[in-house]
Amino acid sequence: MVQSCKIVFIGSGRLATQLACALHAVGYSILQVYSRTEASAKELSDKLDCGYTTQANCISDQGDLYICALKDSVITEVLDQAQKNLKGKVLVHTAGSLPMSLLEKYTARCGVIYPMQTFSKEKTVDFAKVPFLLEGADEEVYGMLKATVSALSQKLYQVSSEDRKKIHLAAVFACNFANHSYALAGELLKKCGVPFDVLLPLIDETTEKVHTMEPVKAQSGPAVRYDQNVMEMHKMMLQDQPMMQQIYELMSLSIHQLAERQK
Repeated sequence: MVQSCKIVFIGSGRLATQLACALHAVGYSILQVYSRTEASAKELSDKLDCGYTTQANCISDQGDLYICALKDSVITEVLDQAQKNLKGKVLVHTAGSLPMSLLEKYTARCGVIYPMQTFSKEKTVDFAKVPFLLEGADEEVYGMLKATVSALSQKLYQVSSEDRKKIHLAAVFACNFANHSYALAGELLKKCGVPFDVLLPLIDETTEKVHTMEPVKAQSGPAVRYDQNVMEMHKMMLQDQPMMQQIYELMSLSIHQLAERQK
């Protein structure tokens, strides 16, 4: 059944593309897409069969829900230009680190839709598996957001701005820092001509473990038992890469201290 809520997307990046396409697929009407670049705006609007604009002051005033999925640093700049068309509308952002109060100057009917997932335009996300952290200025707004997002996922959590910041920090450790560790491992493997694929079974097994046990209990390696011989050898191997050596040292110390606290 086609949903009656008309949605305007302010932004056309990775998150906006995935979320807009998912909502469109379940029957929501996407009224318009805004992007600073015409190519990006047109690409997404073609997928959604909707209008687009590259001028913030031309964002439509006919929407029911405005989803702002922009970089944190440009949100207020864009919304300031669109302000006259946002009065009385339901306006949300999708950021993990920004408070809902950032939107209060534009409308009292503000909120947050924060999907806890990493996004790319190339890989379609299964939103049924994605937790959504929601916040609304009042029960009416929260109810609207919950009804909208429940068409995609049943993993919905009502979370305050303060708690969402803490969850976002946890996500940085779990996702961004973990992926950077993969990137650093890849750099080491390149030096001996071995493809990154050699690590995939190890990565998959580690990821699988944390579905059934606490990460601290799944931890293995020389740092847990504080094998100084192995750790010193590793640090010597990194002596020409001081930043990676420092990461290794700090991470190893953190792993050991956390393991010790569990005893």
